[in-house]
Amino acid sequence: MSSLNSGGQQAYHLEIRRAGVHAKDLSVVSFDGVEEMGEPSRFVIRLTHPAPDLPRASFLGMPATFTINPPALPGLPALGDGRKTQGIVTGFSTLASSKDATIYEMVLESRLAQLRNVKRCRLFLDQSFPKIIESILREHGFAGDNSHFSFTLLRTYEKRPIVTQWHESDLAFIQRLCRRSGIWFRIDAGEWGEVAHFGDDFTHYRRQPALTAPFSENAGLESVGAEAVHAFETHCKNIQQSFIVRDYNRQAAPAPIETEVNLARNDKTTFGQSYAFGTLHLDPAQAKWEGQLRHEAALSEQIVYQGKSNVLGLVPGAVFRLNNKVLPDAEFGQLITRVTHHGARDAAYHNTYAAIPSDRIYRLPLHEADWPKISGTVSARIASPNRYPYAYMNEAGDYMVQFDFDRDPRQKGLNSCWMRLAKPFAGSVQTGFHFPLLDGTEVAVAFHDGDPDKPYIAHALHDSQNGDLITNQNRWMSRNEIRTQSNNKLRLEDWEGFEHVKLATEYGKSQLNLGHLVDAKKQKRGEGLEIRTDLWGSVRAGKGLFLSADAQAKANGQQLDMKAALNQLQLAVAGASGLADAARVAKAEIADLKAENQWLKDSVTELKQAVMVLSAPAGVAVATPERVSIAAGKDVHVSTAANANVSALRNVVIAASDVLSLFAHKLGIKLFAARGKVLIQAQSDAMELVAERDMHLTSANGTLIANGANGTVISGGGSAYVKVTGDNVEIGGAGNLILKIIDIQKSGPGEMKLPLPKFEQLDVHNNEKFILSDQLTGRPTPNRPYRIQLANGQIVEGKTTAKGETSIAKDDIAQGMKLLLQKNKES
Repeated sequence: MSSLNSGGQQAYHLEIRRAGVHAKDLSVVSFDGVEEMGEPSRFVIRLTHPAPDLPRASFLGMPATFTINPPALPGLPALGDGRKTQGIVTGFSTLASSKDATIYEMVLESRLAQLRNVKRCRLFLDQSFPKIIESILREHGFAGDNSHFSFTLLRTYEKRPIVTQWHESDLAFIQRLCRRSGIWFRIDAGEWGEVAHFGDDFTHYRRQPALTAPFSENAGLESVGAEAVHAFETHCKNIQQSFIVRDYNRQAAPAPIETEVNLARNDKTTFGQSYAFGTLHLDPAQAKWEGQLRHEAALSEQIVYQGKSNVLGLVPGAVFRLNNKVLPDAEFGQLITRVTHHGARDAAYHNTYAAIPSDRIYRLPLHEADWPKISGTVSARIASPNRYPYAYMNEAGDYMVQFDFDRDPRQKGLNSCWMRLAKPFAGSVQTGFHFPLLDGTEVAVAFHDGDPDKPYIAHALHDSQNGDLITNQNRWMSRNEIRTQSNNKLRLEDWEGFEHVKLATEYGKSQLNLGHLVDAKKQKRGEGLEIRTDLWGSVRAGKGLFLSADAQAKANGQQLDMKAALNQLQLAVAGASGLADAARVAKAEIADLKAENQWLKDSVTELKQAVMVLSAPAGVAVATPERVSIAAGKDVHVSTAANANVSALRNVVIAASDVLSLFAHKLGIKLFAARGKVLIQAQSDAMELVAERDMHLTSANGTLIANGANGTVISGGGSAYVKVTGDNVEIGGAGNLILKIIDIQKSGPGEMKLPLPKFEQLDVHNNEKFILSDQLTGRPTPNRPYRIQLANGQIVEGKTTAKGETSIAKDDIAQGMKLLLQKNKES
């Protein structure tokens, strides 16, 4: 092919309209160009111009069109329209200069090549790969006057939670997304500028107009304009038989998701399995695609054709057929994947190309080893909408972060994808460790396998805005502390001599303080143990509670070691036992000490039952400005080795349902009323006042009256007596009646009637009979058989009376009962 067209004009022409007059006399000397699937086109063009110093500003960065015209013989029309390559001048060099002309070199590249100059760290959230590519192209004006783009995609692309561009140029990032998703692109010449066309299937290869040529070894005898392939080679290689992909989706835990893909099961030239882990698939369908992508990429390299030709229409993405040669593996033609172009004034246009069978889906090589990895961590901050005051999390407990490298404007709370927080402990059955991260907290984000699209929060950090709890600005550098935003805290102090633990919340100022106690100014305010709150307090132990002030040095002893308490209780019972013996001799009522001893043994010792034991070697004090109430379902036993003092500024009331017994063993009983009368009554029975020795009845300032409704008798220890009965007075005796008086007067009858008290004594209700009543009506159930089990295990059986009464009293069931009703035979 000649380098000159008809009329002797150049076959190659570079048009740079915006260069104006500076581009008018440019003449192409030679060129070398490369076009390849998934790469911007690049042509290095050497030219001459009469001017020695063309201004670079007139050329560099300007859109240009390089045209290769088809050859023709003089006087004959050109064969076709030739081919155009559009782009941007990205290189401008001055190579040599003479008196007549200067040699320049310009690099014409697809406008996509300019994206190499834009290097960024950037996030794309909740977008598919094609949408990300489209947004970048639009951002750089690829829908403008001299560049366009188009997508013809067969597959549906899922949205990704996060896609990270990490220290990559926009071009490298677009190419990586294409490799990862199985998208290829080619650069086409358009009417108004180049067009970057993106596709993902063989149905999108360029098939019109049909591109054919014969295979004819170059013998130097071809006629001008005859297009042919002069050299042709086929290269085949052994590829993997199948691809296995495996990844773990924590939303579908615990089993990893694995798939094996073999797209050429009948091909016996394949061998082996290729295994990839961490391919970011979330389900079996995505796993199948990841395996398919890798096998299709391998099949794109299994059979490669290489040829040399002068076919002007060879471009990447086009289907080319040899019309005189059958290719066994390319029945439907060859898909051109790469073309290198060459031409000069003194050399005809020629090219070399690479191709694959056109019935295969072309995939760009994945080059996974070249994908960016992030080692270590990246700084970020916890983000939330409107500075949410608490932890802003999703249903899985994940957080949003604002990466420090992210310069794009974001809606608050949508700053990133949701990220897991790595914790020092996590486990099954919802075991774990949780301390919430608040808005603005600095965090270090790490990445699984170094993949920028697999971020997680590795840990939280303090900074100048959110300082550490303990620093060298505080003497207490020996402190260990956990503190929340509401000042809930757990503090452990290790400073020698000041060791303490504090667990506290601001609500009600509720605290547990152990050891060396300090105030807010770190001044000592006590030592030992303190439990305090401004609100309510409750101590509950279902199997018993032991409160003791008895020493147990260095915690060297059993939890329920209550020897001191039991010794004191047993000594008290022993002392009471001696008094009980004396009271028994005096015919006084005695305490049930046998039951008390049994209770100490069976219930109190080692808290065998749910009892409370309170013990203090130096005393127990109870104080309140209000009431003190003590209630027991059974006995209340009070013993003291010394005095028992009861003082009341108003009344002391003692009531007993059966007997009130007061016994003094040695020094007697004293009853004094400084004011008011002393009233002693036996309201339903007799009264006895007995003394071993003298008895004095004295009215210091009044009258001594003895009155009996059925008579009054006075006796002096012998047979003599005075008896007053009704209206009569009788004086008798076996001895003398001695009257030592001045005079005796006798007159008519006289009388004196003294009032007698009336007693309105009622039965105590504690011994009322237990009544069975109907659950619905509430009425007593008469003549109903019953069987009742008391708290002590005793079984009581019988039949209710006409009033529904049982044979047991309410006192009997005070400790509990179980009612076992029997069927009424009469009914």
